[in-house]
Amino acid sequence: MNKVNLNWKTVSMLMITIAIIMLIYDNNEKSSIKIGTKVYKILTNNEWISSKENSFILTKLDSIDGFVHLSTAKQLAGTLHYYFKDHESLILLQFNSNDLGDKLIFEEPLIKGKRKGKFPHYYEKLDTKKISNSWKIKRGGFSLPEEVILDQEN
Repeated sequence: MNKVNLNWKTVSMLMITIAIIMLIYDNNEKSSIKIGTKVYKILTNNEWISSKENSFILTKLDSIDGFVHLSTAKQLAGTLHYYFKDHESLILLQFNSNDLGDKLIFEEPLIKGKRKGKFPHYYEKLDTKKISNSWKIKRGGFSLPEEVILDQEN
């Protein structure tokens, strides 16, 4: 049987190479999810009034969980269904993920359930200046703007 004789220098070089590969892979995973992606925040009318007064967006749920809950275009229908079914009108805010930087992280839902995929969470105060577009949406299946419905990036 052949014995492999590795010295500390060889082992160190191997470990550094593996660490670099892991960093490149991790950065590619994060960037592939959010480059050019639009993410959305749904607010009640009262939350929107408060957000405009404070110049940042923060709901009670966001305060409890420690991050701002956002949705991709594909996730909006589920978010409306599960969290806003008792509201007649809401405010839909759009953000460009590139404008949110590294504080935007796509993660599995906190509570495992019917909803699958990674959800955008923003780990910083969400300044209203970062809003790229906004709409008032009304019940009737919550008619989303066509440009949002057609946004199928994530």
